[in-house]
Amino acid sequence: MPSFNPKPFPPPALSDVPVEYIVDQLHSLGAQYWDKPETADCTIIVPIPHAQNNPLQSLQTQFPGEPSNSVTVSFEHSGGGNRRATQPPLNAAPRLSLELHMDYLSAHSTYLRGLFSGALPLDLMYSQTPPASSSTTGVPPDRQPRLMPSAPDHPILFLPLPDPSSFHLLVHWMYFGDLTRIADCLHRGVIQWEGIARNVEYLGLSADIKLFLSKWYSTWLDAAAARNAAQEQEAEDSDTAYSDSDDDDRMSSSTESDLEEELADLENLKEPSSRSKGRGRDTDVRPLSFQSFAAPQAAS
Repeated sequence: MPSFNPKPFPPPALSDVPVEYIVDQLHSLGAQYWDKPETADCTIIVPIPHAQNNPLQSLQTQFPGEPSNSVTVSFEHSGGGNRRATQPPLNAAPRLSLELHMDYLSAHSTYLRGLFSGALPLDLMYSQTPPASSSTTGVPPDRQPRLMPSAPDHPILFLPLPDPSSFHLLVHWMYFGDLTRIADCLHRGVIQWEGIARNVEYLGLSADIKLFLSKWYSTWLDAAAARNAAQEQEAEDSDTAYSDSDDDDRMSSSTESDLEEELADLENLKEPSSRSKGRGRDTDVRPLSFQSFAAPQAAS
């Protein structure tokens, strides 16, 4: 059983209101709740097992000039326990802690909606909704999502993700419905398309961001692959044309050589043979003449 009071979405009072309308209203109020930890009603903890540097540096790259009050970094080390530290201990794994609002998360993620409504993480793992199994998402089995001990009105969710680096961008999209920052970070190489796409699938996010990622892939990644393939094909065609030209030259040279040999044979046929000259016979060709034959005598 969950250790907090479940919060279904949509709320019972709005059960007859279209979800799309609720989402639009949430987006219009996003500025009032974004980066406001004092009004947050849940905490999401995202482990970063292979961090190369301080995770906050990545956030500063994604959101330049915007300090975040709702994101902190703590460290989990092999000895157990967690602590917030200015200098991480050895063999420590950093973890992002985000103070967020359940309504925004539930409105966009079918998986988080199920958790906050009271479903157990393992039940959702084997349901028809994301996330998929760890073999397809890249999350190790021993790092599956789980609800941690918390206050009844403020759940704490431990949420390993396929790509922790892009999660904060997805949260920003959930609050505002704006994909500009995601597109900018994709263009600058701050995040990778495959990583954020796996997060979208894992969390069961709504169709509009899936459509955006599909179009971005077709425009930039697939188009680049098509250009490379076209260039390779042009290079192959050029090599083939060069080879055909060489073959034509060789065939032309061979034909000319054969013709010269045939002409030489004809010239040899015109010349008298040495054997005939040895017998002393006149081999000159003489024209035929009627005088060469004796005229028949007339009968008496």
